[in-house]
Amino acid sequence: MATSMHAASHALTIALAVAQFRRGEPVDNTVTPICLACNNFQKPGKKLLQCSACKVALYCDQKCAAMDWKGTRALSGQKHDSHKEVCKEIKAANVRTPEMRAIAKQFPWARQERDGTFGFTIFQAAQGLLGSGREFGWWTRIPCCADASRYVWGFLLLEDEHLREDKGWKLPEEHVPWLDFAFGLATPPKAPPPAEQSWEMYYAWRGLPLQSPAVLLLHWPLSIYRLLHLLGLTSKQSTERRHLTVHLLGIEREIDFLPIFGELALLLPNTDLDLVIFGPGVANLLEKATAYPSCLASRPFVYTYRAPKASGAGTIRIELSRAGAFYDGTNISALRREKPDALLALNAGLATYAEWRPVVLASRALGIPFAVTDYSEASLRSDIRLLFRQLPVLYRTMWPAIELSAAEQERVREMAKAEYPIEMNPFMYPGPRPQAVHAGPNSFNGFTFVVTPGGRVGC
Repeated sequence: MATSMHAASHALTIALAVAQFRRGEPVDNTVTPICLACNNFQKPGKKLLQCSACKVALYCDQKCAAMDWKGTRALSGQKHDSHKEVCKEIKAANVRTPEMRAIAKQFPWARQERDGTFGFTIFQAAQGLLGSGREFGWWTRIPCCADASRYVWGFLLLEDEHLREDKGWKLPEEHVPWLDFAFGLATPPKAPPPAEQSWEMYYAWRGLPLQSPAVLLLHWPLSIYRLLHLLGLTSKQSTERRHLTVHLLGIEREIDFLPIFGELALLLPNTDLDLVIFGPGVANLLEKATAYPSCLASRPFVYTYRAPKASGAGTIRIELSRAGAFYDGTNISALRREKPDALLALNAGLATYAEWRPVVLASRALGIPFAVTDYSEASLRSDIRLLFRQLPVLYRTMWPAIELSAAEQERVREMAKAEYPIEMNPFMYPGPRPQAVHAGPNSFNGFTFVVTPGGRVGC
């Protein structure tokens, strides 16, 4: 499968930027800003009005600033906080920008732009890692401005075998986080993984130089590991074998590079992990797979891996859920019978999509540990206001036919007053990213949030 990555004009712009990058010249990755009130892109060079209090929010003019302060933004179909309600939170979130930059600065190739952000599109293009199709291995991505109609997330799983690691990573041998140690290209890391969670410590444990850009993909499995850690599911004390069933929700682009999730077998010694993945991308892939009965996606487990004994002999099996595009949080009877050990979601947007509401309710009512990542702290603060403080009042209208026990009802009511710590993810994608809407530092898997806490074992 091959798909054009960019429209012709955009491809030319990127080619010119890559030439600048290779000459060591500065490349402007600044994103055209959006007025926070009217949601319109602004003309390059136009001086925007900045909120005098938080010094982050940008507006076309005084009229837009006044609208947003009162909460009358022109965004149809969605409820939003007024800037008056969130100004202090955005200001506080922006204070954490240097902390996020410090994570990116661990890598010598991460070039900070004039606006203090980090963008890696041009870097990946210069390394031959930016494009759509099999030839880009696990770096493949959906076209951003060309025809995306033919792109299928997880299309590599319509083949009969996974790509070899060298073909998937497309990096120099010494920059690859090898999982196949049979050929002596790397030494298996010793169990357990380092107690201190940082990219620098992780790279050292894996025997990778910080010159390796593998972090640009590794942040996906490492963010799952971080969420399991926050839920108390990464105990390093016990030598007894254990089994974990984790449901990973809302999946789309992650199925383009499932073999890198084998990393979790190294991170979880003496553990047999069953990772069941749900999401629109999964449902679409399984529909395509009906035409290829022998392909990877048609098998009971789309990917399996066992870590070496020296690394703790952890295992992972990844299953594509056939339960539909969205996780059914209303099937309480089934969840009561067989609860997963954890629910996880990456870059979730809990308050943005209505499909999350029954999942959140089910996790709280039944006490199923649930944790997510999101792009920004401001987004998660909004989730707390628009979802977690309101669901206890609305749940009976959402679940008119579902009977909860007294204990389950109490767990739902506790949502309204519970504390929800928001933490910066040490295993995030290096950031902050360039962004059109300014509301504090922002990056893929940038922040972690525990919806329903777990047992806190080993934290």
